[in-house]
Amino acid sequence: MQIVMVEFAVGPDRVDACVAALKQITGTLVAAQPEFHGATIHVEAATGTVLNYMRWDTHQHFIDFRDGNAEKIGEVLGEFGPKGRMLDVVAEIQSS
Repeated sequence: MQIVMVEFAVGPDRVDACVAALKQITGTLVAAQPEFHGATIHVEAATGTVLNYMRWDTHQHFIDFRDGNAEKIGEVLGEFGPKGRMLDVVAEIQSS
């Protein structure tokens, strides 16, 4: 499993709109992908930053999905100026 983190530095006044757009596209278009395993959306209210952590089988699965759906994704999220990062899970710690 690999993580794709997408950051949106939108400012405090646009956080709600960004979160709503992320929930809409992630809950429909993204969630329909068999290689996608879920996401969590995080907000840092003081700076107006939204982070979307998505779990994919591989980074390449995400890249293929993103590239194949660039127009649809751009229509929903393009105005928020996303910056993506590809992360590997190297440890997972559970509470006892």
